[in-house]
Parts: sequence; structure tokens; C-alpha cells
Amino acid sequence: MKPTPRRARALIMLSCASLLLAFGALASGETTDALLRRYPYDPACPWGRIGNGKGLIVRCLSEAEAQALRTGALPAPNSSALPAASSTAPAVVAASSASAPPVAPEEASEPGAGTPAPSPPPAPSNEKLEITVGPVTADSGTLGIGKLGAARDKYLKCVNDNGGLKEASGEVQVRFMLRQKGRAEGVSVAKRSGVSAEAARCVSEVVDRRYVGVPAEPMVGATVSIKFAKAAK
Repeated sequence: MKPTPRRARALIMLSCASLLLAFGALASGETTDALLRRYPYDPACPWGRIGNGKGLIVRCLSEAEAQALRTGALPAPNSSALPAASSTAPAVVAASSASAPPVAPEEASEPGAGTPAPSPPPAPSNEKLEITVGPVTADSGTLGIGKLGAARDKYLKCVNDNGGLKEASGEVQVRFMLRQKGRAEGVSVAKRSGVSAEAARCVSEVVDRRYVGVPAEPMVGATVSIKFAKAAK
């Protein structure tokens, strides 16, 4: 019996999927059955991951980002992205402008009049901080801090350049994954306290691509804790 075109396409797609699974198993040292049993569990990024469209992982999603995507609570578009107003909009605008008090010519000519000024960036700080790097908590097996402890000056600069330490102590937990090269990949801020969001993001970028250690499995997720404390005077 000659297969129909639809059935033939399905057979070709099934064969291609089997070849891809087999190739991935050979590359990672895992059998095809082991890969199928693991799917869809992701040991490195439990909340999902972001790619660059070329097969490379950019970073892991945080729990808050995953919840927002799942519930559809995406950020509202800015005014420039909104569609053009309907034909009834001019009447509403005319009514509101008629009831508003007149604006003095000098006020109207000022650029940005009536709009709030953007908040200034956090002021840099030159505090001396005690920095503790570690431990590194792996999803399976054990890991040391590797080369993460050699970047204390960069962690300090991240905090001081982005508002300093807001309390007596602070902490940034960075989530990442490790493969056989032993370098941190797909970094994201898992938790922060006592520091600004900009400082935490800067710390995660310092962790990115630094050597940590070869994991016990082909791919393992891990979290490093970096703590800051004001030095005693």
C-alpha cells in the first residue's frame, strides 16, 4: 500500500527526530532513553530559559518572569505603541482642555513642561565592604567557588557604582548552569537584598563565563551566594 503524502511527511519527521535525539545523546554521553526520561525536566533553568535564536542560551528565566508569562501579565505598552485614537477622541480632548486652566506662555515654551523629570541614577558610593563568596549550591553533586572568589573587587564596584549598600548587609544570589567546560552560563539574579536591582544585575554579569568547576553530570544547575557587609570602622 502506497503511503499518502501526509503519512510520508510524518514518517520523515519521526526519522529526523530520532536522529536528533541520537546525536544529542552521543554528544552529551547520555543514552536516548535517558534523554526521553528526563524530558521535559530542565536541571539548569527550572523556570525556563531565553535563547538568542541561534541555539545558544542567553540566560535562565526567574520565577517572577515565568509566572508573568504564564498568566499573561505582560507590561503595558507605552503611549507611542498604542493605536491611533478613534474619531471620538478629539471631542474628549477638546472638553478636557476647555476645563483646564490656561498655561502661561513661558511655561508652555519650556521643553518637557507638565511631565515629571526622570529619576536620577543611584549615586555612587565608596564604602569599604566585606565580601563573602559562596557557597555554591549545585542541583546535584558538590562544587567549590572556583574563580568566583577572585572577582571581589568587581563585586564591590558593582555595588558602589549602583547606590551602595542600603542596609548593614546585603546579598545577591546568582543562578547559572554548568556544562563540561565548567564555566557559568545563562546567569540570572535569583534573589537580592540590601542592594539595588542594577547592582545585582552587575554582579550576575561578573559571574557570567567565570570558571566554577566541572560538574558531575553533563549539565547541572547551581546557585552562588555573594554577601556584602559594611566594614567595621
